[in-house]
Amino acid sequence: MAQERLALSAVLASPAFTKNPRLASLLKYICEKYFEGDTDNIKEYSIAVDIFHRPSSFDQTTDSIVRVEFYRLRKKLREFYLHEGAHEAIEILIATGRYLPEFVDRERVDRRAKVQQPEEEPELLEEPMLSPPVEKPRQIDRKLISRVGLVTVICLIPILAIGGHFLHSRAARPISGQTPPAALPTGPEVRIRCGYDKVMFKDREGKEWSGDRYFSGGNAITPPDQPIARTRETQLFMTLREGTFSYSIPLAPGTYELHLYFAETTYSPSSSLGGGENSRVFNVLMNGQPLLTSFDIASDASANTADIKVFKDVHPGPDGHLHLTFSDWLGLPMINAIEIIPSLPHRLRPIRMVAQNNFVVDRLGNLWSPDTYVQGGQLAADHLAITDGDDPALFDGSRYGNFSYALPVDLQGTYALTLYFSEKYFGTPKSNTFGPGHRAFDVQCNGISLLRNFDIAKEVGTGHALKKVFRGLHPNAQGKLIVSLVPDVNYATLDALEVEDETP
Repeated sequence: MAQERLALSAVLASPAFTKNPRLASLLKYICEKYFEGDTDNIKEYSIAVDIFHRPSSFDQTTDSIVRVEFYRLRKKLREFYLHEGAHEAIEILIATGRYLPEFVDRERVDRRAKVQQPEEEPELLEEPMLSPPVEKPRQIDRKLISRVGLVTVICLIPILAIGGHFLHSRAARPISGQTPPAALPTGPEVRIRCGYDKVMFKDREGKEWSGDRYFSGGNAITPPDQPIARTRETQLFMTLREGTFSYSIPLAPGTYELHLYFAETTYSPSSSLGGGENSRVFNVLMNGQPLLTSFDIASDASANTADIKVFKDVHPGPDGHLHLTFSDWLGLPMINAIEIIPSLPHRLRPIRMVAQNNFVVDRLGNLWSPDTYVQGGQLAADHLAITDGDDPALFDGSRYGNFSYALPVDLQGTYALTLYFSEKYFGTPKSNTFGPGHRAFDVQCNGISLLRNFDIAKEVGTGHALKKVFRGLHPNAQGKLIVSLVPDVNYATLDALEVEDETP
């Protein structure tokens, strides 16, 4: 056990774990149980009670704390062995879906073969949100078979196009003929908060953004605090780089997904300078090739609104750097943030969001984030448990009202959108009504109808999960899937959504 204990000590001594005592305690706990031969007690219940101080009444079907924290722990371990622990002889592995540590001799075992899981975890957010949840999420041990993606329809003949590409399925049923997608790649991620003069910024989801770096030219600007629509991360848009400037970002060989973050906070009808569309227009080159041409943020998303532009199949240039060049056309170019994430060729990473203030980890190990990109509506704390379907925790909350999502995707793509619904009010004693006929609404994507007079209770009754899948969708000219939920009778409602790239 001497080598194994040294391997544990090396990990716990690293800054990644000394700055994260919660994960350090978790890793030490399971390793000490392993050293003591007490592996039968490395269980979700014991970990929840001993490490996370949950009461003896802890129920893993209603509290996902252990799964979320192990998700984070696996990611931290991968990062450690990719960087400062690259020369360690022994590597600590924790297989997906298990809590037992494995100590692998890296000289005799091919690490890639050991680490590769059939259901690779996506990027884990560094810290769960600290804001209190609307209601504690449930997490149930059942598989979410269907992995679908995002919505957007550009159709010349709406009814025919929609009829040809929609697939409606009830909750807990797999999509016919769909094969599991390839595992998402992991590796170093780059996040830069432009114009930010501090070393690090941690957003509400726990992701770490470095201060501004790798730039040449331009000026760092801090606009006055103001509301920004369609984002939970207003502060990310409260700094920017402006002028004629470029970024040269060192990047390892590979395929990446690039996200550029913009919000027009200077030119708007309500600002002292006035303006709006045609007040700031500029070009962006990537590795010398046009990326955005005559780009007008206010026209793309309107003023004081988060506008995220997404590009897949991004690669570093021959010199090992990703070059982004911003040149003026009318007014000064600007940008708020840059994000670069490892990805698969010709595929965007899925978007998975729940209408909650919490993260949810489903049975496949996929992380679902609190919903963003949204405008309108309110989050509701639902007190009626949904017990059917593969992952009831996805239905723990809902957004209701008249609202829409502007989901950013690459222009060159075909996408699938899965919407998750349940009726948790009408038809219950609290409403003192029958379910059917008391809630009906329309769902549109880019102005084209997906569902009309949609009545959840009429279709599946009150208290049941319902899933609707729409496939073969394309983004609008702004690279968005605008998913609108419009009330007909009482409020529209949605529990979760998922978008997946299905480009041929």
